[in-house]
Amino acid sequence: MWTIKVSRRFSAAHQIHGMGGKCEGVHGHNYRVEVEISAKKLKRPGMIADFIDVGKKLESILPDHKMLNQVYESNPTSENLARRFYDEMQQFYPVTRVTVWETDDSCATYSVD
Repeated sequence: MWTIKVSRRFSAAHQIHGMGGKCEGVHGHNYRVEVEISAKKLKRPGMIADFIDVGKKLESILPDHKMLNQVYESNPTSENLARRFYDEMQQFYPVTRVTVWETDDSCATYSVD
């Protein structure tokens, strides 16, 4: 099994409803999203997918400089974002997991494992 990872960053604001505390207020993060794509066989010329193509597709779905509560119907937690980005990227690549880093120290991962 081969695996590649591509990550991109975006900045956005959100508020987490129903949590209580300071996260219910509007605040922002500099997110990093990492997409992992795996395959048992390589395509020509010996790749799963082109890093540049994967990166461009990932950039196209990221809500850079948006208020996430206005973009998505679900509460925009890192967990929900990881699932959403997984589903969107899965339409184009054999994605095995997506990790959303909210800070340098905190992340959420979605996979079908």
